[in-house]
Amino acid sequence: DAVCANEELVTTAGPGENVLIKINGCGVEDVLKGFVICTNPPCRAVSKIICQVGLMDMPDNCKIFTAGFQAMFHAHTCEEECTVVKIFETTNRKGQVNKTARFANIGMKVVCMIEVARSVPVETFDDKPFLGRFTLRTEGKTIAVGKIIKLPPKKE
Repeated sequence: DAVCANEELVTTAGPGENVLIKINGCGVEDVLKGFVICTNPPCRAVSKIICQVGLMDMPDNCKIFTAGFQAMFHAHTCEEECTVVKIFETTNRKGQVNKTARFANIGMKVVCMIEVARSVPVETFDDKPFLGRFTLRTEGKTIAVGKIIKLPPKKE
């Protein structure tokens, strides 16, 4: 029913702008961190993504990035546990692509599939860059920054 920015009524708000939205029949307890308000077509909520990540660091107890690697997925305001399901290809610092790679090291770019514990509202980087960026963190370190390349097909 109303949109407020800095306690003043406004008619529009841009991406990333903090606003208070009042909706009939919806209380504060109905809204959770990570929810996204959007127009049609609605933002996709998915549990698997295909993405490209740049490895910046690794935890002390695990020096390679491979299928089964677990971290926290951070996109816009949502945080979810995630697991690397499959690595499709790696690119080293020299630009050499390996399409049969099973692991990656710091400094490499990796195209992989990530599965999150609960569905998250995201889009591909090409469609909506602000909903297509994310970071992977574990043990207080940012392990990788990434962009979403592809989402699973829509279910009808």
